[in-house]
Amino acid sequence: MDNGLPILFRSYTVVTPDAAAGVAVTEEAHVAVVGNRIEYVGTDLAAATQILGSGPHVEYAGRGKLLLPAFANAHGHTAMVLMRNAADDLNLHDWLFQVIFPMEKRLRRQDVYNGSLLGIAQMIRSGTGACADMYFHSDVTVEAAVTAGIRMNLCSEGKVSGPEPGSITVRPDMLEDFVRLCKSTGEGRIQPSLEIHSVYLYDEALYPALAEMAKAAGISIQTHLAETRKEVEDCVARYGRRPVEQMERFGIFEVPCLAAHAVYLDAQEMELLSAKDVTLVHNPSSNMKLGSGVAPVCAQLASGIPVALGTDGAASNNTLDIYREMRLAAFLAKGNALDASALPAATVLRMATDTGMKAMGFADSGRIEAGAKADLQILDTGDLSLCPLGDPLSAIVYSADSCAVESLMVDGRMLMHKRELLTLDEERIRYEAARSARYITGGTES
Repeated sequence: MDNGLPILFRSYTVVTPDAAAGVAVTEEAHVAVVGNRIEYVGTDLAAATQILGSGPHVEYAGRGKLLLPAFANAHGHTAMVLMRNAADDLNLHDWLFQVIFPMEKRLRRQDVYNGSLLGIAQMIRSGTGACADMYFHSDVTVEAAVTAGIRMNLCSEGKVSGPEPGSITVRPDMLEDFVRLCKSTGEGRIQPSLEIHSVYLYDEALYPALAEMAKAAGISIQTHLAETRKEVEDCVARYGRRPVEQMERFGIFEVPCLAAHAVYLDAQEMELLSAKDVTLVHNPSSNMKLGSGVAPVCAQLASGIPVALGTDGAASNNTLDIYREMRLAAFLAKGNALDASALPAATVLRMATDTGMKAMGFADSGRIEAGAKADLQILDTGDLSLCPLGDPLSAIVYSADSCAVESLMVDGRMLMHKRELLTLDEERIRYEAARSARYITGGTES
């Protein structure tokens, strides 16, 4: 809708992580965007206007609006939104092996595409401009992400079923093709990674082969780590070591790694991870709903490990709303610590923006500053969840509903403006997703 013209966000309250590891709040601020980058942030309107040049530009008025970075959802399985409300009130392993894995055997490529578009649409509506995805048929999810215009870090499985029942064969050529696809599309918005699902799902020999493949390709790994007590106990019984030490022996932490959940880490494991290029991803809603436990986020941060926020899949959440995750993450930390100052709002907002973007390979996003990518969301303070506003940072983390998100920009392009999706056909998405959901849950499409 901007036709490539320079953009001026005029007179906004800007809320952003800053270089001092805090969060800066600037009222009556102006942000100039040229192309896909922010070129000016400050209170000098003349300076902002000068950046835009003498030609035409687009202007968005900011009175009564907050401007903050687009969110990063650093762990998820986007197309699993098709299984939302289909398997509830079950612990993780029963949920996976009795319900989810059987449903996933019915998944077709078109179902993953339909589910990916549905999940992306919900994320756009709730201010998310980038997400990590670990699922099947990732090439069609790449297509969905490019169509929508969001950023994504997507996994290649890098393996196929082998000739013997239950065997798996590593496929470096599959990974190479996927990396090539990601690098050649989306104008830098798509990052490739390799899936290593967890420490419990594969034969022992497969793990070092996969880790070496990621290292040779120069890409990151996405994995699930220490999600439940059972996972830890089974790992100790199988290998004589806890998951972190065993994964380290497999070589998984020799490349950058997004490790989701990390509910059961001891001090020794946190010390080991702090020396690696690992970002943990806190998924409070999923961990609570599946009865897995509460990750020791404050201890993880204190040990020097970066921690981002994620929703997990909507089959175990049952939504894809980072606003809900921020609030729950903060409240759980405070309640567990019996300390209201634990995990303050500024830390939570950084987890949802700057930390997650860096971990997914988008280091020039997640902040509102000159030179950063123009990945921005606008909150309307007229929404009842933000009235009265009070402290803007507190309002964002503790009280905002995602329906307060008025607009979302990614890479300098508006994906939603005044609650209207601009790149996706919402009605068509709902129709196709409903057909796919009926099919994978055992019914027919019609």
